[in-house]
Amino acid sequence: MRNAYELYGLIGKNMKTIRKDIIKKSQEKMGMDGEISRSFLSRIESPNVDTGVSLDMLFFLAQKYKFDIRKFFDGYEELMVDTTNEEEKEEDLTTVI
Repeated sequence: MRNAYELYGLIGKNMKTIRKDIIKKSQEKMGMDGEISRSFLSRIESPNVDTGVSLDMLFFLAQKYKFDIRKFFDGYEELMVDTTNEEEKEEDLTTVI
């Protein structure tokens, strides 16, 4: 992971999957229910917008809909592995030069 924005992107991607597959609500329905505003949810889920989300919100959603909070972080290990491999490649190039 190069920066926090990559983690925000991962959480946003997982938020969308969780909302559709587990919560089974649209952004509009979640907004109308007062759980989270539709516009904020849209920003979190957008891959082109760097918006963070609080742990409080993640805990709230996980508890309300009875799923493991770790689902928001699915893919974190791969994100870390990919970065580590890129950093190792950069170090190898530096050594060669």
